[in-house]
Order: sequence, then C-alpha cells, then structure tokens
Amino acid sequence: MRIPEELADRAQRFGDRVAIDVDGGGQLTYRAWDERANAAARGMAAEGVAKGDRVGLLMPTDGAVEFGIGYAAAQRAGAAAVPINPRYARREIDHIVADCQPRLVLEADDVPKLEAAGADYSPFQVDVDDDDIADLFYTSGTSGLPKGVVSTHANAASHSLEPIESGGVFLHSMPLATFTGVHGALLTPMRLGVTSVVQPGFDTSRFAELVEERRANYILVVPAQILLLLEAGTLSGRDTSSVLAVMFGGAPTPPAAVEALADTFPNAVLLNGYGLTEGGASVCVLPPGEARKRPGSVGKPVPGAEVRIVDDDGRVVAGGDVGEITLKVPTGERRYWGDDEATARTWRDGWVYTGDLGRVDDDGYLYVVDRKKDMILRGGYNIYCVEVEDALHEHPDVVEAAAVGIPHKVLGQDVCAIVRLRPGADPLTVEAVRSFLADRLADYKLPRRVEVRTDPLPRTAMAKIDKKALLPAREEDQ
Repeated sequence: MRIPEELADRAQRFGDRVAIDVDGGGQLTYRAWDERANAAARGMAAEGVAKGDRVGLLMPTDGAVEFGIGYAAAQRAGAAAVPINPRYARREIDHIVADCQPRLVLEADDVPKLEAAGADYSPFQVDVDDDDIADLFYTSGTSGLPKGVVSTHANAASHSLEPIESGGVFLHSMPLATFTGVHGALLTPMRLGVTSVVQPGFDTSRFAELVEERRANYILVVPAQILLLLEAGTLSGRDTSSVLAVMFGGAPTPPAAVEALADTFPNAVLLNGYGLTEGGASVCVLPPGEARKRPGSVGKPVPGAEVRIVDDDGRVVAGGDVGEITLKVPTGERRYWGDDEATARTWRDGWVYTGDLGRVDDDGYLYVVDRKKDMILRGGYNIYCVEVEDALHEHPDVVEAAAVGIPHKVLGQDVCAIVRLRPGADPLTVEAVRSFLADRLADYKLPRRVEVRTDPLPRTAMAKIDKKALLPAREEDQ
C-alpha cells in the first residue's frame, strides 16, 4: 500500500483521532489530513505540477501540520516530495533547488493557499507506478554539497505497518526534512494510527514535561538529544512509566548514555537502530534487553536485510575484524539524483557501501566503530574515533566529546580530544584525561591534545557533531 493510500485508510478507520499535534501550535486529525492533502494536491495541479515533477518542502518543525499535508499532497499530485532542511546554508539550499529543479518550493504559509486553490476535498490521485519517485532526500553533505537520494513508491511502501487500534502517543522533536524526520517521525506514527506529538525546537525541560503530561508511549530521539536530556536532568522525578519504547539512532550513542537511558525509562524497551538515507530506514535494530548486555552494538539485521563487512577491495573480512559496512536492504535499491558515478560507487551488485567502519561479533551483532574518512592513522595504528569518544563519555564531567585526527610530522596523525564539561567542573588537562583513559584504551589511542569548549560542540543539520567545523581550531604539532 502506497503512502497516500495508507493515509486514506487511516482517515477512514481513525478519522477523528488526532494525527499530528504540534506543542504550542496546531492539530490535525486523520480525516482532516486526508482531505486537506486532496485539496492541496488539486491546488498543485492548478499551479502546473504534473506527474514526475518535484515539490520542495522548506519548513521548520513548528510547521509539522503543513509539512504533513504538503508531503502527502505532492505524492497525490504525482510529484516527488523534496524535504529541504531550513537549517541548511543558503548555498546548500540553492544547490538543492538547482539540482532537482522543483516545480514549487513550499513554505508553511503556502499550503493553505494551495488548499484554497484546489477547493475540493474529495479523493484525488494522479496515477503513479511503483518505479515513480515518491520522495527525494538530500544527505547532509559531510563530504561536499548535499546529494539527493531517490526513493520510489515501491521503496516507500516496503515500510508499511499494522495500525494500533487503541492508539497511543508518539513524542519527538525531529527535523522534518531528514529521512528519520519523515519516515520515522511522520510516517511511522501515521502507519501505526497513533498521535504524533511534535515539540518544535528541542527543549529539555519541555520535552520532559511532555513525556509526563501527554503520557507518551513511544519516544524517538537522536543521540544528541539523549545527551542533552541526561545533562539537564529534566527527566529526574518525572513519571516515565507510560513509555513503552525509546527509539534512537542516526549516530553512535555512548554506552554510558544507553545505561542512563535504561534507568530513566524502566518500563521501556530501548531500540537502537542503524541505517542511512541511502539504505532506507533502520537496517539493524538492537532487540529489547540487549542494550545493556552489548554496549556499543546497533543490533542485528532486520528480516530481509543483510550486513557484510568488507576490506578496501570488497572482500569479506574474517569474523570480528573491522572493515567497511555494506548492506543489502529489503526496501529495494535506491540511487542518487542525477549522479550516476556516485550511484555506482555506493550501490554495487545489490550492496550499499556505507562509508562506515564496523565489525560483527560471533552472535551476528553489528558494532559501528567510525566513519571511514574519520579514522585516525597514528604511526601505523588504526584508531577509531567512536571508541575514544565512548571512553571519554564515561568521565563524570564530560557532557560532549569528539575525537579527531591532527597532523603530526612523524606519526602522520595524532589524537585530539575535544570536550565540553558540566558547569562547575574542574579544568581537564591532558594528563588527567590520559590517566582516566589509561585502563580503558590502549596507550597509542590516548589523546595527546585536549581542547575544552564552553559552548556546545557544533552539529550538522542532522544533529551529528560537525567535525569539519572543529578542524580550524587545531594547529599542526611540531
């Protein structure tokens, strides 16, 4: 069942149930979502949108109601929805628009105007095929300008879920324009038939209040939000007994934070997912009860998915050895928009080459140890940043940590730790850090430089630590 059809089904079954509820903003029932998407699709057609076109959606999180309508309307008009992150720099937005040439780029205020132009709320759907494009997501562009990843209707339909008749509350504060923001935070609640409570602009105090106030059953967070919640302590003393599942992923989560998360939500299963836009949704999930037993693991492949660890020549490495993570996904192969060369590098013989380094243990659990481009090579030794960062996060005064390679004239590279400390913490010296880590890391992995920051570490539009932004702060070792 394609996304527009799923929405129509939920509207028929749960018409009066609130589908999207923006904290401090508007609400949208399933029936209203379905009907308003029909009217907006007609409005798009009146504006010249035709089958195969693209429709950009440039909206912040507080526009979740209008975003949801615009996303469904684009597909009903036969077009591909193109979420555009408003946090992107103007250069990046201009690049996306020039790259995919959308017929329309919509901001939140434009959606009601399209509905008025359509002026008919009865069912509307331009005929589309499984191979037609449903949406087009632009990656964060850590190695250059963002690249568009194409999802067909067949790709998107593979995520179908059975609705929960009794309903429930799904709480998040996700950027709408990310793959997780759409397929995780918008479409998953829709498919389950529950109410998505959206907090615009993540705030730890209000998020904690919403957990208790709305009796949230399902929570979707990224690791940065986990760390901020734990640092602020705003969940302490809150009634979290309603929470049945906490879903997280998108970047490595320090094992110490996972332990604290389990203590904070004692009735919840912790679902650590691993995937990427190129693969489509989570490919590996850590089953309930395993988060504590397997610190650092992102789980086993979901049914229909496969994980293979390969060397630089594409050969499968021995069990337990580190190599590049490649994935075979049940959602079907994707491609980059207008970039055949990059497509050929990433999708090879049915496998997605992720650019992540990892290993698989004897029980088949995957551990992500670094981005391939971030690995530090020190005097012939491979050092994986995630391993260093996880160890740094065990320090009681460390709130945020990043490990990066700095140039060294003899060794090639050395390890620099960049940390943010809890307010009031004593200064942290290189000697103190090395002493704390001495029984946690091999000596060659210990940082030779430590930078202490007072401001939060810079993050990308996808809430991952922006290591490129950290580079200018470093000078070459002598």
